[in-house]
Amino acid sequence: MYQLKPGAQALIIGSRTDRGRINIGKAVELFGLCQPGERFVNPVTGVVTQLPLEDNYPLWLVTGDVVAFDGREGYAFVRSEYLMPLDNPSVSLTDEKQAVV
Repeated sequence: MYQLKPGAQALIIGSRTDRGRINIGKAVELFGLCQPGERFVNPVTGVVTQLPLEDNYPLWLVTGDVVAFDGREGYAFVRSEYLMPLDNPSVSLTDEKQAVV
């Protein structure tokens, strides 16, 4: 199974919030997986950001033609299950078929 990783491209395929639904169908670059309570520098705004400790799950900070929960453009926070990788995995389908034979 292909794992999401920083620097990879992905497609946003879902959202739990009305504000986030505007980003469905957009391609983004994965910046990093942010854990609740973790502090990091937002690559778009340059501001140190901290996910609330009350969040029960990590969120991917993604960049691209997207809108954040607060209306800022250029980044968004997305749950892993709402991201579909666009990069090709390192093993091609042809390689997998040859390994089975």
